[in-house]
Amino acid sequence: MKQTAIVFLLLIAVVFLPGCTSDTTAGQEMVQNTIRAHYEYHGDWSPGLGCYEKVTGYTYNAGNTTVDNAVLNFNLVDTQTGTIRDSRSVFIGTMGAGLSHTFETDLDGECIPEYRVDGTIVK
Repeated sequence: MKQTAIVFLLLIAVVFLPGCTSDTTAGQEMVQNTIRAHYEYHGDWSPGLGCYEKVTGYTYNAGNTTVDNAVLNFNLVDTQTGTIRDSRSVFIGTMGAGLSHTFETDLDGECIPEYRVDGTIVK
């Protein structure tokens, strides 16, 4: 009985989870004045979150002056309909000249649709 349940759960995972786990995208770049950001994302699944897109990357100040209150905005966009499924803001804060920061956030999705992540820098 226990072995049958394990096989059944594995079968469900193989059938339903491939839609929300995907390869990491090629790096995306954002630029706003002297702030630059690079990010990548990939689909994943967990029992607590369900299907989601994990966004990771770094941002840096390429200028000669300090930038205050840097914020990155990310939208999870359904590639078929163009609608935004989820949005997150990542507060970077003050960035001195030449300094960089890493970041990570999760965007809530569903398991079947294909998504892309669009990002912008807000100062």
